[in-house]
Amino acid sequence: MDKEKHYRSISKSIIWRLLGILILAAVTYFYTRNWITTGLVTVIHHATFLLVFYLHERAWLRCKRPESLRWRSLVKMFTYETICGNIILGVITYVITGDWKVMTVVTVTYISIKHMVYIFNEFVWDKIKWGKNLN
Repeated sequence: MDKEKHYRSISKSIIWRLLGILILAAVTYFYTRNWITTGLVTVIHHATFLLVFYLHERAWLRCKRPESLRWRSLVKMFTYETICGNIILGVITYVITGDWKVMTVVTVTYISIKHMVYIFNEFVWDKIKWGKNLN
């Protein structure tokens, strides 16, 4: 049996996307000063990651959870933000800008910020009982 209901995973995914949209838009605009580039990178990345986050959450529900919330959060963050985030955001940013430097600073800055926010997000959702199977 799943440890959480689908509507909880969907809710977590939507809230995480909203946070990510705000952070990525701010970071991309800071480095490019171009609203069109900012919009394209942000929309394409987050449309892709709405599905990636949901699938990542569902996959983690099938994994044996480490006892420590801290270690679980760190491993989840690494697989999601570091591996998936760097590769997918890097490709999207490079395709849109055609600039390795912009790709690098946007990706590294965004992923660094998201690492910190991810751990906090996991901590908060772990405290919320709504949508958990408590059986």
